[in-house]
Amino acid sequence: MEQITAPSGQVIELRQVFHETGARLLRVIIRDGAKYFTVELDAATAHEWGTRMRDWASDSAQDR
Repeated sequence: MEQITAPSGQVIELRQVFHETGARLLRVIIRDGAKYFTVELDAATAHEWGTRMRDWASDSAQDR
């Protein structure tokens, strides 16, 4: 789906995947050199995470 490069060099990949049950999930892969972390989120969890990230970004922008 998408790839984002963070200022610190980590690469964040967002992919849509389908679980063996047919459930649609968002796979988030964070790569930092040879290390990586993967998490798969359902729509409700992705929405909550996205909302909290957006709120944090808005608050951080106001601090400037």
